[in-house]
Amino acid sequence: MKNQWRIVLGLVLTLIIVIFASLNNQQVAINFGVTAIKAPLIIVIIGSAFIGAVVIALVATSSHMKQTKQIKELREQQLTDDASVEQRIAERKAELEREYANKAVEMQQTANQTGRSTNASFGEQHSSNSSESE
Repeated sequence: MKNQWRIVLGLVLTLIIVIFASLNNQQVAINFGVTAIKAPLIIVIIGSAFIGAVVIALVATSSHMKQTKQIKELREQQLTDDASVEQRIAERKAELEREYANKAVEMQQTANQTGRSTNASFGEQHSSNSSESE
């Protein structure tokens, strides 16, 4: 919809320029500094409008190309940043898995030692209870 309005506006402005130029068809002198020519005013008006359109198109194209280049660079940077983040996540995950495995081993060793102490004290209690009952 936005582009349709631009086209309509461009056509309306072109029509206004053509009508204005056709109403001014007398001969005028154009001085280029080193030379001077005589041409109909209609040619001068339409030529000036055309040169203005070319300048605007060149400026817009230059700006668009700069933006396209910047977008490309930012996308490449995003890809490298994403890869870096993924690598850091993988490293942190591996570190946490190692810590978890170490804690599990420590807990199991602690449980085994506690179980042996409990079994040893249970064995002592059991043997003292058996001697008392005899």
